[in-house]
Amino acid sequence: MTPQIFPPEMCSRRAFVLASGLFVAGSMVSCTGFDEEIGQTAIQTREKLLPGHVFIRVRIGKHTQKVEIGETTITRYRDKWNGVSSSQNNNVEIELKPNTVVTIAGQPKKISGILVLHPRTDVSTRAFDVVAHISLEQYLPGVLAGELFAHWHPSTFAAQAIAARSYAINHHLERKSKSHFDVTDGTASQMFLGDVTLDVAHRAVQETKGIVLSWNDKIIPAYYCACCGGLAATAVDAISSAEQHKIPPLEGHGGQDICTALDIHSWSAKRSARVLRKRLNACATTMNLPSFANIRTIRSIEPTTTNQHGRPTQLVIYGRRHEMTEVRARDFIRAVNAPVPSLPAATEQVWSSFLVGEKNGSKLEIDGFGMGHGVGLCQYGAQELAGKGTSWEDILEWYYPKASISTHI
Repeated sequence: MTPQIFPPEMCSRRAFVLASGLFVAGSMVSCTGFDEEIGQTAIQTREKLLPGHVFIRVRIGKHTQKVEIGETTITRYRDKWNGVSSSQNNNVEIELKPNTVVTIAGQPKKISGILVLHPRTDVSTRAFDVVAHISLEQYLPGVLAGELFAHWHPSTFAAQAIAARSYAINHHLERKSKSHFDVTDGTASQMFLGDVTLDVAHRAVQETKGIVLSWNDKIIPAYYCACCGGLAATAVDAISSAEQHKIPPLEGHGGQDICTALDIHSWSAKRSARVLRKRLNACATTMNLPSFANIRTIRSIEPTTTNQHGRPTQLVIYGRRHEMTEVRARDFIRAVNAPVPSLPAATEQVWSSFLVGEKNGSKLEIDGFGMGHGVGLCQYGAQELAGKGTSWEDILEWYYPKASISTHI
């Protein structure tokens, strides 16, 4: 296996947001996936027809202590708000004018809709979540602008719009009575850049208005990743073993994906074997992965089990004395990029769990394929198909086998 080095010039979109989400808590890499606070994605509802105006609740600030809304700065101290008055339940609701600049941690976004500030007293008396309530079709262009390159094909944007819409609605239906937000702005959910003027994004949303992916009249969580690396993952193996993931549209396509024609589908990275081992040890406790505590040295990493498409689902870590520790591939990728305060930050990203590793001197040389969990739409593959004249309908049929493409809203 001779993967290409990941080209630095491709790391533009927020350090290549499409790939960097690698199971932050589980989708993972830029892509939609599992958020520990959101929990397992569910398909509990049989609501076929939704209200004409669906508002998606997007958490754009987590446990923040300051938000700037235009010229106004809002903070919280000892259960009291500074800069704004609160409602009876101590939340703050602010109706925003179109294109209001909202700044959190120095990152500005233009937002329209309603902004709700939720106290997080479980974290501290200063902390609060910032949640934007945005109409679905107004929300989606900001997702597409964050997930795709602006010069990509209109059919890629259309396919992505339908996947993102399905993912957002699925989470909205599941969480509307259980949580104060539906989705987050980030790689563990969906990137969201706020109000954008990108024409191809707006046209894609308008062209596909109301169209979703479903299975047995249930709108599915249409996961996607930057690049599958050639072989599809299943949601059960890569995200969670929940029953709702055991459906054909989330079990992946057979055969090799067209993304293998691109150099970017493969990568390599070098890590200190000792530091990587310590990172895995630390995650035994913080991520509740007890098998990682037993790793004492790392000599090599190899796949032991694959899914029906040939993509690794289990990895074995060999130690210096040939001792073996078998781990789930999805757990390994969660841990290998996890921040550990006592350890230096990882210098080279490990982009997916589709990999092998071999120790050379003090370094572990890792070769791999794909960027992200590999479930559902492969964004680079979709772009290749679109460039060859494939319609967005056929792109979706390839990446979500047997899903219904229909207007449910």
